[in-house]
Amino acid sequence: MKQLLVALLLVAGLQGQETPRANRMVWFGGFPEPLPAGEGELALEISSQLLRPAFEHSGDGRSFARVDGEDWQLTLDQAVRLGPGRLNLRLRAVARSGGILDQVITSYHVALNLPQGGREDTPKYRLDYRLIRDGVVVGDLRRPGMHFMDTDLAYVVPFGDSTLGARVGASLQLPTGNASDWSGNGGTDAMVGAAAWKAWGPWRLHGQAERVWLGVPAHSPYRAVLEHNSLSRVWAGGGYQGQGRGLLTGLGLDITVAYAESPYHVGIYRVDRSGWQQHWTLSHQALPNWKFGVSEDAGTFTNPDIT
Repeated sequence: MKQLLVALLLVAGLQGQETPRANRMVWFGGFPEPLPAGEGELALEISSQLLRPAFEHSGDGRSFARVDGEDWQLTLDQAVRLGPGRLNLRLRAVARSGGILDQVITSYHVALNLPQGGREDTPKYRLDYRLIRDGVVVGDLRRPGMHFMDTDLAYVVPFGDSTLGARVGASLQLPTGNASDWSGNGGTDAMVGAAAWKAWGPWRLHGQAERVWLGVPAHSPYRAVLEHNSLSRVWAGGGYQGQGRGLLTGLGLDITVAYAESPYHVGIYRVDRSGWQQHWTLSHQALPNWKFGVSEDAGTFTNPDIT
């Protein structure tokens, strides 16, 4: 099932390396965010999510998973200098509803002669996020509303400059969200990561790797669907940034492939398997503080249709 993810980013101060947003799927909302750049940043994401109805039940009948809805998420990074690095606070708020984009995505698939991925069998503009395992309701969200997500507090230390550099750091995700509506998992999570980049004039390569540990409480219903309490994530990519001020001469494009392990075990292949994404980020020399991103999954359901 092909899926499209579109991100509108308003950013400030990103230097040397692109880090695309984490996979946006409702159940992944409780995972630590990627290692930040340690700069002020504001990002708006509009995510339309759908799991094909034919995949809602596991083969053994023990699991039921439904993902159908639209999220509008605002992410704010605030960073301050502290010692050799930066202390970065990341706050997230998301409004969830049935959305307005279902027909847009359907028309997009028709225009490009792409399969609908089950949209023809799904009511439009519906909010229905549910995950049940062996009768245990892990989460049930069918009422639109605004949710404040878990809060990430990270410390990052940079080395080098925008031509050749690296960044290492760690973060804690504090349980300010609510596990029942997938704005958190009820525990304190941890992440360590490192990033590096190299530029040759307008060209650059970059990569980032992370290890995440989930502090899900012993009494949490998440325990019913987790096979592991840790996972790895990796990004690798490259880009070109035009140096001119004209419409075409100033354009930049960064292409990144992202991989994320899945800690889930629910018996539904598209939920349990690891996820791949491709991220396409556009920029312009005349607008250094703006980025516009388009992402598409690479054969797995670990991200939404549109963000």
